[in-house]
This record gives sequence, C-alpha cells and structure tokens, in this order.
Amino acid sequence: MADTKAQNEAEFWIRRHALQEQFGQQFTKRSLVLTTGGEFSFDAVSEDGKIVAAISTSVGTRPGGKDATAKLLKIRSDVLWFYMLERVPERKMLVFSEQSMVDLVEKEKKKGRFPLEFEILKVELPSDIAVKVAESQRIASEEVSPKTHKHKD
Repeated sequence: MADTKAQNEAEFWIRRHALQEQFGQQFTKRSLVLTTGGEFSFDAVSEDGKIVAAISTSVGTRPGGKDATAKLLKIRSDVLWFYMLERVPERKMLVFSEQSMVDLVEKEKKKGRFPLEFEILKVELPSDIAVKVAESQRIASEEVSPKTHKHKD
C-alpha cells in the first residue's frame, strides 16, 4: 500500500505557507457542515471561512502519457462536497502542486465538463518536499502497474 507521508507533508506546507502567504491569513484542515446534516473535512479553510480549498499533489498524466482519469475522478469527487456545503464559501479553490493536473482540469473546463466557478491555483512545492512527493508517486505507480510474469518451462 502506498505511503502518503510525502503527500501529507506537501498538503501541510501548502496550507501553512503557500496559502497563508497568498491570502494573508491562516488556513486549517477543517470539517464543515453539509446540507445533508453530516460533515466533511476540507483540506484548507481560511480563518474567516470565506475560502475553501481542496489540495491535490496528484499528477494529471499516467506513465504512458494518457490522462490520469482516476485522479480526475477524485478531484470531481472533492468538488461534489463543495455543492453540499450548508454555507457556500465566497471562493471555491482547487490547489495543485502538479502542472499536469492543472492542465487536465483546465482542459476539462474548456470542454464544459468541469464547474467554471472553481478557481485553480498552482503552488510550487519546496524542492525537498517535491522530491519526496515524486518518489512516493513513482512507488505508487509501480505498485499498480501490471507486471509481466516470466514462466519457466
């Protein structure tokens, strides 16, 4: 099973440094009330509650160069939670550390297959965190890649 420590570290850095610097206020991971009566934990909520964001460190392409459809479905799933919020935030954001995911979501927006009201923010991770995330992604990709078995006759 994939180790997500690097992604968690990246998400924490984005919340604590990149978003705080960009918007001049603190962001925390926080559960918000849904119209259905439940709660959902959002990756980043501004101190004043006006900005809510989902954070992704996923790559938008698979090793063969095709779109990372499963990762896009995860982003779409995250978007659904925004529509279920009891209190709609002023700004709904998707924060990405990978340009390929930004490109994939923007491509979907241009096709009319992604909500237009979501702001897209690309964040550059510090090199030490970016290396850890890339290594974690490489290992995870190897875990799910089909393996060829050589049979001994």
